Amino acid sequence: MLERSVTIVFSGSEPIMTTKTIKPFKFCTPDRWLRKPVEICLIGVGGTGSEVLTSLARIDYAIRELGHPGLHVTAWDGDVVERPNIGRQAFYPADLGHNKALVSIQRINYLYGRDWVAMPRMFNTETERGRDYDLLVTCVDVAQFRADLAKSASRYTSCLWLDTGNGESTGQVILGRLGHADENPIKLSSVFDFHPELDGIQDNNTPSCSMEEALANQDLPINRAIANVAMQLIWSLLRHGGLNHQGAYMDIRKGTQTPINIF
Repeated sequence: MLERSVTIVFSGSEPIMTTKTIKPFKFCTPDRWLRKPVEICLIGVGGTGSEVLTSLARIDYAIRELGHPGLHVTAWDGDVVERPNIGRQAFYPADLGHNKALVSIQRINYLYGRDWVAMPRMFNTETERGRDYDLLVTCVDVAQFRADLAKSASRYTSCLWLDTGNGESTGQVILGRLGHADENPIKLSSVFDFHPELDGIQDNNTPSCSMEEALANQDLPINRAIANVAMQLIWSLLRHGGLNHQGAYMDIRKGTQTPINIF
């Protein structure tokens, strides 16, 4: 097999692929991602989600400058900005009391001239069907939500699922397929395939009442570190045409990052 690396350059609406010699990708970007706006559903605009949303705006601007149709993001979150969120998340004192999804999307639409959509409520896996998304990104701290989303996968067709999660100083990013049907053309294990024990876990997600309490639960840089890994995966799919790894486990205190290779 010839070894190759792909860089995608857009000319008008048609992608042009240039190659150089290195190992071939084990997972290639879905063709539709290169020919139309990529529909992204972002669930959770808190610690990691607000950083991911900012990263998506930067990716969108960059690929549109290269001639790609860009991204279209729908962001879901029912929470409002509270004082312990300032500094730890991508929010500012002027955002206090405003819904996280609304204020974040409004800012991006104003700064970048986009028409992204805010859904100021929690995503319900039992009732929300929505549009035919190309990518779902979950930035939630409820394990059962991930399990419920995986079990509702029959509602989505050929959809990739990028899940993020973190503890005090550790975290993981896993890109997989949403759905487990044999006929699904995307063969990539999801976070639920790696961690089926998510089903049944009872989370204790009491909101932090102060910055001191919040930082005792999570180191300040962890959300940005998680978002950077997610950004690299999406960028590689859109710019280089594929991936040889589907995420990573990391520990920012130890300074380690272990890729999750695709086999």
